[in-house]
Amino acid sequence: MREIRNTYTVTQLNAYVKNMFTQDYLLQALFVKGEVSNCKYHPSGHIYFTLKDTKGSLACVMFAGNRASGLAFRLENGQQVVVGGSVDV
Repeated sequence: MREIRNTYTVTQLNAYVKNMFTQDYLLQALFVKGEVSNCKYHPSGHIYFTLKDTKGSLACVMFAGNRASGLAFRLENGQQVVVGGSVDV
């Protein structure tokens, strides 16, 4: 049987990717513009949505703790927005 090299657990891979994002200053404070789709307000207060343009999409979440200070309107599908945040795993 052939040995499989470079096999990692899901936890190990997630930790590695999170570390890569943490070390990249650009990914810690950025603004992205796009169209809101798949917008869902969760009972916990979090807002889950996809930010998309003609060639790509990002899965996004605005946590309930950030809503009070960061959103002065109701987020809805089809809106063109500029969002600020960070990339994380």
